Amino acid sequence: MYRRMHVLVEGPDDREFFDAVIRPMLRERYNHVQVWEYAGETIDRRRDYLRSIRAMNADYIFVGDFNTSPCLTARRGHFLRCYEPMLDAGRIIVVRAEIESWYLAGVDDQVYRDLGIPVVQHTDNVTKEDFERLMPTRFDSVADFMAELLRGFRPDVARTRNRSFCYLMDLLEARSEEV
Repeated sequence: MYRRMHVLVEGPDDREFFDAVIRPMLRERYNHVQVWEYAGETIDRRRDYLRSIRAMNADYIFVGDFNTSPCLTARRGHFLRCYEPMLDAGRIIVVRAEIESWYLAGVDDQVYRDLGIPVVQHTDNVTKEDFERLMPTRFDSVADFMAELLRGFRPDVARTRNRSFCYLMDLLEARSEEV
């Protein structure tokens, strides 16, 4: 049976992360893995995309940042209201706080030392601004810093340092058992 997985992510940093870390894991279980960036699309285009996924009976996850929501339930509820009835609550991943927290979560203490930055044991509340403040001056851009973190990324470490990343991994494992 031909199996498809669609991963809907907010922006380019999310797409880079999912392409580098998550897509290889998903390719073990799915014939086709599509990572789709929705931030630049209209709400109607996003709904159409979700509708087409459901029409194909394909699997999917929807990923969004926590941003300034009062709680995870409120953020998940926001997504559900925006995309009702195409989006299932059990397929929503809310990144706590922003995708940059996941980049930092997956590197071990040695990588932190090699980069000359303080170890962040729990990255749940790391924002884009926090991330940029941690970036060593030797990097020309945030993208270069992110690429370096991805080179040393370890999902097992990220699971212990970020609860929303751990939730994603648990969800993907559960989805693969259903497929």
